Amino acid sequence: MASVDDSITTLHSDIIQTQILTRLDGPTLASTASTSSYLQTLCTEQKLWQELSTATWPSIKDPRVVQAISSFPSGYRSFFADSYPFTEHTCRSEKHDPPTAGLISAVDLYYRGELIYSKVQEMETEKGKSGWFLTSPFRVDILDPKESVQTRIQYPGGDYDAWVKHMEESMRLSWIVIDPIKKRSANISSRKAVSARRNWLTGDLEIRFSTIVTAAAAAEVAAVVSCGSAEAWKEVDEEVGGEVHVRDVRLQVEDIEGKCMKGKDSLVILQGLLEGKRCCKDGEERRAKERYEEYVGTKRQWKEKKECREKAQDTICMIFGFSLFVLLWSFILLR
Repeated sequence: MASVDDSITTLHSDIIQTQILTRLDGPTLASTASTSSYLQTLCTEQKLWQELSTATWPSIKDPRVVQAISSFPSGYRSFFADSYPFTEHTCRSEKHDPPTAGLISAVDLYYRGELIYSKVQEMETEKGKSGWFLTSPFRVDILDPKESVQTRIQYPGGDYDAWVKHMEESMRLSWIVIDPIKKRSANISSRKAVSARRNWLTGDLEIRFSTIVTAAAAAEVAAVVSCGSAEAWKEVDEEVGGEVHVRDVRLQVEDIEGKCMKGKDSLVILQGLLEGKRCCKDGEERRAKERYEEYVGTKRQWKEKKECREKAQDTICMIFGFSLFVLLWSFILLR
């Protein structure tokens, strides 16, 4: 009986690479490479993984990302293996090297499968050595304050809650963090939105794509997309359709209280995600939302316990103050 290698080699390698392998997604291509030594050689071609990666994440065509990926152990194949699966946080000890300065963000935003925004931005963490970055709340803004992205997304008017649900189900976000020094990358977004709600202060619709970190202290790595404009939401209030713009795309790390963590602690968490385990199991997007909802429940319980402790402390302070007042008043009367 002919071996797999003998059977497959009857086809020209160019036919296999251009007509077969280029039609496969990343996980299938990796599985195909394990079937025979001949296919392994064809499946590890750098150009094949480069085309697959750039088709998956258009933002990585940026020269800064291309240069960073070129230093990875197996180039685009290593980059895809790092960035495609979901990542789990690895608890870091003090023996680890400090977080790398100068991380790169590669962001791609989709609506119903159509790319609506793509950008690469370097995190200016080098300035953290002077003190302000490490001690300030961590936040990476992809859009400039006065910048907005025009889209073909339309608010149809009428049922606002139904539209919010539609946006939550239709938006997809990829946020890849790249460490060019340690030659690692990780997609820290949940891909599918975990929640969508209106910010009653700004009127914008905020869509969250979050990864929950449960190692050590619980935290949320949240990529937030804000949609809308003053004109559009005025029309929404009047139940008339209007064009929706993307006004903000940002990354922040929040603690259990919902407060933005400082730069130093946030970089440690990001480095933990970069070094963490990878998971390609089916249903990870759904489980990401379930973990987020569990985390929200944990936050609610923590807040309720905190409020109970504060009420108890207030009661004790009031009793102590009243007792002290009675004692002093009694002392005055006795004199």
